[in-house]
Amino acid sequence: MVIDYNNVIDNLKLIIMKKKLHYLILPILFFTLGLNAQNKVWDFGNDTANWPVNPNAITVDTTVDGLTQVPGGGSSFGIIEPNSATWFAGTDQEYTSINRWKSGGNSGIDPSDGTTFYPTRRYLTFPVDGPVAVKIWFRQGGTSLPRDLWVTDGTAEVTHYIGLGDTDPQYIEANYTGAAGNLFVLFAGNAYNLYKLEISNTLLGTNDLNTVVSTNIRAIKDKIYVTNVRSGSKINIYGLTGALIKSFETTNDTDFSLNTGFYIATITTSEGQKSVKLLVQ
Repeated sequence: MVIDYNNVIDNLKLIIMKKKLHYLILPILFFTLGLNAQNKVWDFGNDTANWPVNPNAITVDTTVDGLTQVPGGGSSFGIIEPNSATWFAGTDQEYTSINRWKSGGNSGIDPSDGTTFYPTRRYLTFPVDGPVAVKIWFRQGGTSLPRDLWVTDGTAEVTHYIGLGDTDPQYIEANYTGAAGNLFVLFAGNAYNLYKLEISNTLLGTNDLNTVVSTNIRAIKDKIYVTNVRSGSKINIYGLTGALIKSFETTNDTDFSLNTGFYIATITTSEGQKSVKLLVQ
């Protein structure tokens, strides 16, 4: 029998190359799976397969599609019921819901004390592998105050929204830049209704003018409210013609009145700058 050593060597090289390729692919595959695990949308407003209309409150810890709902005390927690709302109407970010998820009350703590960030009841929690962007579409469950929405990692704040006593559609987003663990969505003071919750491994860019600034500004009837001020904030209010209507700086939450009309507000802080449309009625 004549052995073709050249052929044997070629086969050995092929086997070695396949093994090397295998070891190269595996880490890439696991990395990709890890990233995919960080991209998740819980659409309470429209995903009726995972979140069907349900008038019954949740009474035991319940996990749906990776999101754990932890009840405790009171009623209405976890109820899914019809309730339509629209966010960012007329833009490419428009979101419209047909249902809502109800917290039915508060989470038993108030992180504004600066020390308590782990909820004791009525909250949502989900695992993350590391840094993620968190986005929430929501409305307040009533007009009584105080009523704040928080996202924490159990030991520190990720972001929060200060309720203003209205039930208009609202939206917050922020980056979590910590290690792997669990994040918590919780409610201080009173109830909130959630419509969509999203996490993404694509962090909000530091140059995105509409996402990185903590200070918020919005109109409610004939008043303008500046909230969530964490550092010195310069506010400019412009009319439709581009004329500067009002300009000031603040280090605290504040409010003021404006005449009926449509305005553009710019907020500048050490975090960056963002622009907000205001409709004063």
